[in-house]
Amino acid sequence: MDIAALPSDEAERIAALRGYAVLDTPPEQDFDELTCFASELCGTPIALVSLVDSERQWFKSRVGLDVPETSRNLAFCSHAILQPGIFEVEDAALDSRFADNPLVASDPHIRFYAGAPLIHPSGQQLGTLCVIDRVPRRLTPLQRQGLSVLSKQVISQLELHRQVRQLTRIGVALAESRDQALAGTRAKDIFLASMSHELRNPLNAILGLSQLLLERDELPPDASADVQTIDRSGRHLLAVIEDILGYAQLELERPQLRPRAFDLGEVLLEVEAAVRPQLRGRAVTLQVPRDTALPIVSDPTRVRQIIYNLIGNALKFTHRGTIDVTVEHDKNDDEHWLVHVRDTGIGIAADQLALLFHDFAQAHDDGEYGGTGLGLAISRRYARLMGGDIFAESEPGRGSRFTLRIPRTTPMAAAQPQSTIVTL
Repeated sequence: MDIAALPSDEAERIAALRGYAVLDTPPEQDFDELTCFASELCGTPIALVSLVDSERQWFKSRVGLDVPETSRNLAFCSHAILQPGIFEVEDAALDSRFADNPLVASDPHIRFYAGAPLIHPSGQQLGTLCVIDRVPRRLTPLQRQGLSVLSKQVISQLELHRQVRQLTRIGVALAESRDQALAGTRAKDIFLASMSHELRNPLNAILGLSQLLLERDELPPDASADVQTIDRSGRHLLAVIEDILGYAQLELERPQLRPRAFDLGEVLLEVEAAVRPQLRGRAVTLQVPRDTALPIVSDPTRVRQIIYNLIGNALKFTHRGTIDVTVEHDKNDDEHWLVHVRDTGIGIAADQLALLFHDFAQAHDDGEYGGTGLGLAISRRYARLMGGDIFAESEPGRGSRFTLRIPRTTPMAAAQPQSTIVTL
């Protein structure tokens, strides 16, 4: 068995890897979706996001393999990071470098391996997005191209997570500085400038890569549908980011709403399709109304953003059970819809409910769930601009219910720019 040599830039490579602060972190849906897609695209039972540390290879995401890491000396990925492009072994049992490797001679009995490098923006190869089979085989040209594209999206996710952590730290600094009159304005400017640059760039990269995949006629129908979901979700997120930045930069003016007639039920189905990949492999069921006419005159972009945020939060904090979305008339005012998002998640303590809608507030701030603490604050602000509101009920261990109360017809005054902003 050949043990791979150390890369010439090993010290820089390890520093770049650890700069992401990703080693030994819990599984995350963003990475698991890419790993599942790689497995489906290449038709292999095993797929991994493998990061090569100083003494081990550690798996940020894995499909078809139970162990979280292996020795670096045994790792095929240790060889893969020594060369550019995809490293492919068609039959490890016939390859002198790997024939007596314990991972070949015993469980998991590797025969085929293909790894696309995970390349840091500064050039270091940190690991691979790899696919593994227990029988000899060879990737098709389309599979090689798809695996390479997906590996770039893994790096985009690592960059996005790093940038979100930076923005969260900036956000905390901003929240503290707002109590300091002299430093408040400058901190806000830094936050907005960072948010604009650090979130737009990786999202545009993800959208560009997904568009390249969509232009390929050879994509299987299932893979094409998944890429379309990635593209649609990314474009919605980019639009939301643009709106948030514009809203914050308006300072003393309300953002202009653009109400029109649409079906609230269709918006619910669009959001369901966008979040459907997050349900894969989880014991969670999402239920939304179907075949029901729910006419409304409002701003569909703002309404979609609010509902996406409420359902996304429910998915984040619900590990098993159901997320049930229902719509009814407000019994006290028939001119309003009530959109309920009820989950069976971990719930929220009573003393945290009052803080939910404050900027940068997080009911669960132990770092496990991520986020910036802006989503609910922005959602309530938009709901109130449209003449509605958002309410929360919860019980720890039994779940939560968030209710969007929204007029069936947005008041015309709300659609016009005003000279002052709503104070929360």
